[in-house]
Amino acid sequence: MAINREWHATHKLPRNAKLDERLNWHVMHAANCDCREIPASIKRELEARGLSVPSPRSLK
Repeated sequence: MAINREWHATHKLPRNAKLDERLNWHVMHAANCDCREIPASIKRELEARGLSVPSPRSLK
């Protein structure tokens, strides 16, 4: 899995980020970096909201 260092440097997830901020960050992260999968808790919340869990390929 490759890390997109440039993306990570310019897109820091704030401390104490609200759930909506975390969801958005992880979706954008999946679209721009392959360093890890979306955490299970984020996947569950996306599904609970009726949103599809993105895969890196679906976002490119």
